[in-house]
Amino acid sequence: MPGICATPAEWHLRLLGRFALYRGTTEIPLGAGGRRLLSYVAVNDGSVGRECAAAALWPAVPPSRAGGNLRGVVHRTRRLIGDLVLADRSHLALHPDLTVDLWECTALAHAAAGTSLTDDHRLVTAGDLLPDQQDDWIIMARERFLLLRVRALELICRRRTRERRPAEAVAAGVAAVRLDPFRESVHRALIAAHLCDDDIAAALRLYRCFRARMSEELDLRAPSDLEAWESSLKVTRR
Repeated sequence: MPGICATPAEWHLRLLGRFALYRGTTEIPLGAGGRRLLSYVAVNDGSVGRECAAAALWPAVPPSRAGGNLRGVVHRTRRLIGDLVLADRSHLALHPDLTVDLWECTALAHAAAGTSLTDDHRLVTAGDLLPDQQDDWIIMARERFLLLRVRALELICRRRTRERRPAEAVAAGVAAVRLDPFRESVHRALIAAHLCDDDIAAALRLYRCFRARMSEELDLRAPSDLEAWESSLKVTRR
């Protein structure tokens, strides 16, 4: 890659919820081509081959034309933001001083699986990856991030439950259920969090909603042990 010019470290790229590029607190306007270019490089960990980028961004045109389109977008984008986009004949990359919310949340999600401390709030409140974009490469990246985030939130829910921190456990579990309402393990984690908070009513409501959704939308029964748990509550109340 070419030499890196001095670029301020205050640049930030937002991809979760909506696209936005900031320098400090100022949002920098980019055309549609520049937005798609930065998004594509960012969801591919900050470095891509030119041929792959051209084929993904212009899948319906011949390779020669796609390559020309890419050269034009790179040139116009670099005129606006300089070496925030690094380019040589074969590769494109984002400047290492650029921060990207997707990368930050991905790192937090990976940390949740280990022993590192995580910022629960960032993972709970993060938006979807470019929800208004429907390109194939965005859809696949969105699904990867959603799955990673659901698993991380479930782990956080279970960990906070073990630590007897039910409010944080419930917040993480609720966020995970909203992202993946059919994942049984997430519902189990959230039920346990409610029970840790001595909130049997909330746990029971959650289970019954899950049971109804499984029956109505997937024609499946709830797990037998959860059915037995609900029955035991009925017996206890009698």
